[in-house]
Amino acid sequence: MSSTLTYTLIGIGLAAIVLLSLQIRRQLRRQRQARQTQQAREQQLRQQAQEHRRYLVDSVRLIAAAVLNDEKMTLTEGCLRLKVLLDNLAPHLLQHQDFVVIERVYEATRHIPFLAEWKALSKVEQARYQLQMVQVEAEHVEAAEHAMRALQEYPLEQLQ
Repeated sequence: MSSTLTYTLIGIGLAAIVLLSLQIRRQLRRQRQARQTQQAREQQLRQQAQEHRRYLVDSVRLIAAAVLNDEKMTLTEGCLRLKVLLDNLAPHLLQHQDFVVIERVYEATRHIPFLAEWKALSKVEQARYQLQMVQVEAEHVEAAEHAMRALQEYPLEQLQ
């Protein structure tokens, strides 16, 4: 084998090594950027989840306080809203002995239309549903008030 051929092959080998090294470096850079992008996205999602949990906790406390202190928030409406919030925050709480009344009131009144559907009802139908709400509320008033006070004190922020 001639020395020219040997040097040519060595040159080709070195060029291949350099090109492959550059390709490897480029690929590693892409992977690092992809990993950083993924970590940033995960951090953003964690932050959004924390903010959503905080919103749910604040909403639960606000509604519980409104049921106890504001005549505009009926027990029925409060339980309907709390059921949905607690389903999203910590569904197992609805089986807790202090909060099971929320589920009971929800189940007893969830068929009642609200918002636009309520306004579309006749006065007779509205009166019939209001009577049902009054009966359910009278039946569960003590347990519900206890549940609302307990919700205000319960360490909701620590739930997972």
